[in-house]
Amino acid sequence: MNQNNPLSKFFRQPKIYLTLPSRGLYYEPGSLSGSYEKMPIYAMTGMDEIISKTPDALFTGEATAKVIESCCPNIRNARHMPSIDLDTVLVAVRIATFGNSMPVTHTCTNCKTENDYDIDLNSVIDHFMALKYVNTIIINEELSIKIRPLQYEEMNYFAIENFKLQKMLYQTTDLKDDEKQKTIDKIYQDLSSLQLQLFLTSIEVIQSDVQVTEKGFIEDFLRNCDRVIYNLIKQKLEENKESWAMPKYTVKCTNCGTENQLQITLDQSNFFA
Repeated sequence: MNQNNPLSKFFRQPKIYLTLPSRGLYYEPGSLSGSYEKMPIYAMTGMDEIISKTPDALFTGEATAKVIESCCPNIRNARHMPSIDLDTVLVAVRIATFGNSMPVTHTCTNCKTENDYDIDLNSVIDHFMALKYVNTIIINEELSIKIRPLQYEEMNYFAIENFKLQKMLYQTTDLKDDEKQKTIDKIYQDLSSLQLQLFLTSIEVIQSDVQVTEKGFIEDFLRNCDRVIYNLIKQKLEENKESWAMPKYTVKCTNCGTENQLQITLDQSNFFA
């Protein structure tokens, strides 16, 4: 951006200021500039809006990363931002661009009537600001594990790989029986390996009588530990994931009065519209 541009006074200005739920933790050096408090958030540009609707860029996460870096310039590398900040920043960008209220259509589970609701997006930010990421898993008195949230790039990678494998599993219905079973076995092996890779990425330190950070040693541990320990790691990671999911809202059907649970989906193709 050329600061000497005579039109610079017409450039967009910050619309809101945001404090990151992560409190600035889990960022790699150089990925975040300035304080994590009161970070300026700008409205999207016309170019941002075009990028946010490009299917290939949406699938790979490139569109989301570029929009975040454009609208939240303090985040220098959105691919390396912790996933626990992602939804809050995207909601803040939506507020800066379109305002606090977001219209949502929901079909009643009882009478199938379509109802329109307005969600106050400030309540979404308040929800995430009240959360705390649990970064320690206590296995027993002798063993504990320190974990971190996935980076956006990592989260997107695991989501895409899981999607590919689930799609392959669905497509096995068209295979002959002997080929089908071999293919299914291979897919489940790949799913298991993907989960191991996710655990390995999430674990920073294993603490016993010594502190272990070497990824090779941690991988050996994950491959050879008791299933009870493995399942506890899985449980704690899933609990963190569920805690940091978008909040649900109780809404009432205008036709039959049934209360339904509504959850906003951060699908950029309609979220930024």
